[in-house]
Amino acid sequence: MGWSSLRVIPNIYNEEIEAIDEALLDLIHKRRETANGRRMAPDMEKLEQLSAKYGIELPELSMLIHGFNDQVRPVFWEESSELTGVLSIMKKTVSGDCEYMLTHAMQYEDYSRVALDIRYLPESRQDVMLRPQLTLAVIGEGQYTVNPQGGRGGGGRSKMEFVVVPRLPDNLENIEFSLVPHAMHMEQTSKEIKLDKQVDF
Repeated sequence: MGWSSLRVIPNIYNEEIEAIDEALLDLIHKRRETANGRRMAPDMEKLEQLSAKYGIELPELSMLIHGFNDQVRPVFWEESSELTGVLSIMKKTVSGDCEYMLTHAMQYEDYSRVALDIRYLPESRQDVMLRPQLTLAVIGEGQYTVNPQGGRGGGGRSKMEFVVVPRLPDNLENIEFSLVPHAMHMEQTSKEIKLDKQVDF
């Protein structure tokens, strides 16, 4: 099927927006040439300043800026890759009102699946719903790409999973982990519909 036979999807695009897009793409191209393959991103203080200045939420801003880096491209892993073992991580930290624990990684031939547990510490609160907008940063001798794989949870607990490519080494002595702001690509705000009436069949 050629482009000419595809359905035309209604879209508003004009010369003004086209000029802005081309200017943005030109700047991204120049940024990648200047970075020369190095990962370059502002620290948290600068991110917060930019977030306030341009009115962009911190997770979305972080995702945008990291997307400007040349090495950020879709990374595919072989789902049929054999599971070779389970790597214990057991790193725990408390930040704000939450406890974060990297528990383990399922080790495959080509990648790792890292598990994160988050717990809201004031457990007496029943009216909270954790909404993590985070991704995992892996710092080591090589370059690691991390793909958030979603999460689940309810109330004051949440679980997340990240695919790390290439796989983590069995010895984590020279590996550091951080959680950084990151907006989920498919995230959307949903209308809450309360179902609290009797239903008879």
